[in-house]
Amino acid sequence: MKFLTCHKNVLKLKKKCGVLAQLGERYNGIVEVRGSTPLGSTKRFIMNSAAQSFNTCSEIYEYSRPNYPDAVANFLKSKLGFNTSSQLLELAAGTGKFTDLLVHNLYPTVTEWLQGMLGILRAKHQQLLSIISRAENIPFQNNLFDGVLVAQAFHWFADHITLNDIARVLKNNGYITIIFQERDNQSSWVYDYHKIIYSYPHDDIVKFERGKWKSVFKQQSIFSALEHQKFSYRQPFFKKDLVQKALGMSFIAALPDAQKKNVIKRIQHLCKTHPEIKNHEIIGFPYITHVYWAKVLK
Repeated sequence: MKFLTCHKNVLKLKKKCGVLAQLGERYNGIVEVRGSTPLGSTKRFIMNSAAQSFNTCSEIYEYSRPNYPDAVANFLKSKLGFNTSSQLLELAAGTGKFTDLLVHNLYPTVTEWLQGMLGILRAKHQQLLSIISRAENIPFQNNLFDGVLVAQAFHWFADHITLNDIARVLKNNGYITIIFQERDNQSSWVYDYHKIIYSYPHDDIVKFERGKWKSVFKQQSIFSALEHQKFSYRQPFFKKDLVQKALGMSFIAALPDAQKKNVIKRIQHLCKTHPEIKNHEIIGFPYITHVYWAKVLK
């Protein structure tokens, strides 16, 4: 029954937005919208090397990244009023880690600009309408969606161009919802794990927890002020897979092989020697799931 409902929603959305007619030619595998600024013509659309590295580690990303707690889906339904008939768009869906949570009773349309990531999502969720597209050029008509959701990605494109395009496709009183999984450093082994990871060169953009992305919501009048709710979450995890978790991070994946080997060596040493985890094969990786939302002002 869920699949039939979802299938009907997809057909309805395809007919309503005429998305296939709006899509233009591809630039390095990225779909452009006709009439938009060509993706290759400005520095703004040059692939960030760190973000692009996800294309080389999509399978590691899918395996190592955490799931999301059911409490988040329940919150979206109870607080924001999303339901099975809501038209939802998930931007920068990656391999579908957040999509996995939504498809139980919410049926999003998804976009992702890296083919390797989207290929994994499509294999898992063939019933969903999925489009190769950048978040800055949303290939849908105005006033179409009840909600636009972005999980673990908004910091890559947090600017007014993106914010305005999100507002454009939202219906009156629609919501933007931004979700981040933050690794909880209260455990000393998690703190030491992060000391290893962030000792390697990285752009500040990858550190979404510093909150610089929130500045885009200041000095603007298209969305209400951000609201915030957080949830605690602990994911059971094989200790040996801490290496894969690190290699699934964008700036670690972009390192030369020699430095990657050093990352592996240091994390393996941590696993063998840290008193909190050295005698455990399965550990609980602690997260804080942050949900931010704002209503479009139309």
